[in-house]
Amino acid sequence: MINDKKIGIIGGVGPQSTDFIYEKIIQFSQSKYGAKDNADYPRLVIESVPIPDFISNKDHIEVAKEMLIDAAKSLSNAGATRLCIGSNTVHILLEELRTQTEVPFISMIELVAKKCINSGFKKVGVLGTPVLIQSNLYTRELKKNDIEIIAPSEEQLKIVEEIIRHILAGSKSEDQKKAYIDVLNDLFSKGAEAIILGCTELPLAVNYEALGNRTINSDEVLAEGIVDYYYSG
Repeated sequence: MINDKKIGIIGGVGPQSTDFIYEKIIQFSQSKYGAKDNADYPRLVIESVPIPDFISNKDHIEVAKEMLIDAAKSLSNAGATRLCIGSNTVHILLEELRTQTEVPFISMIELVAKKCINSGFKKVGVLGTPVLIQSNLYTRELKKNDIEIIAPSEEQLKIVEEIIRHILAGSKSEDQKKAYIDVLNDLFSKGAEAIILGCTELPLAVNYEALGNRTINSDEVLAEGIVDYYYSG
């Protein structure tokens, strides 16, 4: 197929989730749009940015922001027609990044909120990094559509942060998995119809297959949004 669209992905936050998103882009291209040959798949440019993290605090956010701005400009100069960020937490800088380029961004937060709306959910749990949860990005977006948020406690946030950091380091323990599953179960017990996996590492934490559509995988939602943009029109 002939397509002049090109998607620029700001990734590397972390690298494992960027790899996972790319895999999902391939899968959605095949399952939704029948991609078979090389020429059928989306044209992508990935900038893997090794920023100092701001998972639990914003001490290094200014350094990270400058690196992310450079990445957005680099992808724009590479001819990207849309940009996106393979990280939920980095979306706290989205509005600032939007001022640095004329290339529109595909927002993971907006796509996930849209999926919640289309699924008819009225009460959802949200898991993610402490900085993301404290930012209320998902709360503000979902409240626009009268969807109630169930947020984790401070102790639960510590458990989530720990498993995120171990995924980044390439290690997980059964005790961590059990503690994390207990967090999921607690949010469900409080009335969550579904739980947003609002950190791109969380889909890699455990096998969610038994939960069916009761989890919303932000990585998958972004990947599907990317391919929908690419093949539209």
